[in-house]
Amino acid sequence: MGTWGTGISSNDTYLDIYREFIDLYNDGVSIPEITKKLIADNQETISTKEDSTNFWFAIANGQWECKELDKEIFSKVEKIVNSGMDIKIWQELDSTQSDIKKREQVLTKFLEKIKTEKVKPRKRLKKKLYNSIFYKGDCLVYKMNNGNYGGAFVLTDEKSTEVGANEIAITTIDKATKPTLEDFRNGRIYSTRSQEVSVQNNQIHENLVDRHHIGGFSALSFKRDNPEIEIIGQLKIFEEYNSEKIGTRAYPWSVLFSMVADKEKINEKVKASVSLSKWTKKPWIKNWL
Repeated sequence: MGTWGTGISSNDTYLDIYREFIDLYNDGVSIPEITKKLIADNQETISTKEDSTNFWFAIANGQWECKELDKEIFSKVEKIVNSGMDIKIWQELDSTQSDIKKREQVLTKFLEKIKTEKVKPRKRLKKKLYNSIFYKGDCLVYKMNNGNYGGAFVLTDEKSTEVGANEIAITTIDKATKPTLEDFRNGRIYSTRSQEVSVQNNQIHENLVDRHHIGGFSALSFKRDNPEIEIIGQLKIFEEYNSEKIGTRAYPWSVLFSMVADKEKINEKVKASVSLSKWTKKPWIKNWL
């Protein structure tokens, strides 16, 4: 599910569907056509218990913002909220009572919002193109919520895209003093092992999965979040990052300040960690080692 908060939009499924909805809307596609396409293209998501509710929330909010909320979609969301379906999923994922209570409040407010028709539909916007904020090889440092310095390493950059994303590896750096380039040369990706739930053949399966925290960080949200980040230098990248091998998800910039700082919440150790040297060491050195 890729959830980092109790908000309606604080999960990967919602963000992916909502962004595609708005992109198609800005391209001039009609609301019924957008809805039909997204439903047809995301049958696996819809059939996955922990993702389906967030899919319908994204569709409903997209339609509502464009002042074309379909009665059938509204009824579906109303049923999800009033039946406690979404809350049950959070309970099955062992969410804290505090988070469950917050989620209940969020769902109630969301349902109340979409019950009232929007005064004006969302304007169709021309697509803006963005350059990513940082350059490949940048070593980023910042103060975390625990008062220590954290570090993240920029694996990719891009120019003139709709998101302007950097793929950034969050490291295990957690120091009272400002990190150095040597800390990055010896750095490892922050990884966690957590229980993930999937549904296959109408049966719930729980598995322990290693998650290496490399995320896509958008230039689109950088100005809004205004994170305090310093570049302390660069390391040359000799091997291009392959997201298919490691896996990447979209992250808000705020995650940099909290993820490693909250590491005491992690109970399971990963089977195998990943070093930054995977990308920063020369190929002949790696082969020799």
